[in-house]
Amino acid sequence: MTTSSGIRAVIFDMDNTLHNLHAAAQAAADAVSLFCGAEFTLHFTPLNRDRPSLPGEFKDFFGDENTASQAFSLYYTLELQCLREFDGMLEVLQSLKDAGIRLVVLSNSDGHSVYPRLSLMGLDGFFDAVFVRESFVEIKPSPAVFSHVLDFLGMDAAEVLMVGDSRKKDVAAARACGISAMHAWYGSWEDKDGVCAADSPEDILRFVFGGAKAASSE
Repeated sequence: MTTSSGIRAVIFDMDNTLHNLHAAAQAAADAVSLFCGAEFTLHFTPLNRDRPSLPGEFKDFFGDENTASQAFSLYYTLELQCLREFDGMLEVLQSLKDAGIRLVVLSNSDGHSVYPRLSLMGLDGFFDAVFVRESFVEIKPSPAVFSHVLDFLGMDAAEVLMVGDSRKKDVAAARACGISAMHAWYGSWEDKDGVCAADSPEDILRFVFGGAKAASSE
């Protein structure tokens, strides 16, 4: 299908673009605080810092290795269980797929994190490819990463739309390569992109099918 925008493929970031990782991380941190009787939420809340990514960070906070190990296991188990795709995202992906738009995930997260999340939410079947941290030597915002994805798609940059919650790693990086880009503001805590932003997943369909082209560097 030829869209009025000329878009034939959409590249999606994953965390806080396809699903609400902020909410899942907050719920998991709250549970750890209840379990441990410590203000873990205040220390690790996404507003204050990145999510804990290594068991050592838990040990540094709790001191006791046994408690840290239990808290680490609880946190990540609950975070995965609490993950939900954004409202309307399933319908957006289905509409794009039905229209013959090719869909790709491009994430800086490790594969052992990305693949289970997509599978758990039933999103994995929508995508032609899922590119993770291990897929390439470099990661976003490197132009080489976007070049590899364009090569995979066999398309010109003008035919592709990037959607992501990071203005630097997703939006600006894609535009620097001539790829149209939308800021997934519905999942971002950054200031809203003044050129092109999605207030909801449905806005992606409006750009692809409505004829309004998301901004690129051209």
